[in-house]
Amino acid sequence: MALDTHGETLSIHELAERSGVPPRRIRYYVAQGLLPPPRGRGPSARYGPVHLERLRLIKELRERRLGLDEIRERLAQAPPEASDGCSLWLQWELAPGVLLWVRADAPERERVAVLVDVGRKLLRRNEAS
Repeated sequence: MALDTHGETLSIHELAERSGVPPRRIRYYVAQGLLPPPRGRGPSARYGPVHLERLRLIKELRERRLGLDEIRERLAQAPPEASDGCSLWLQWELAPGVLLWVRADAPERERVAVLVDVGRKLLRRNEAS
């Protein structure tokens, strides 16, 4: 799913087409508080890059077989909005109480895997000391 970074707004049908999530489910996610409400109402409602990225993240979490309550909790735990306007983050718990946060729009998932691996190695080294 391509993330629009140019501020383009989408109708619910365009958002559904780009995200692969049916309009009915998008409305449900908004009602459940998993997605922020669109700008405007009815046929003039407009969705943006944040909605597209949040739907991608929800799909990823659903693929991990997380329920909606768990997804809602994870989305609510996101760190405060960054100065560049990005408010969607992925979180990994490296050890109890040790979290690694990575911007959801960070390039190349492989970088995330490397960061997690480095974090675990650092934790193991500190535990051995």
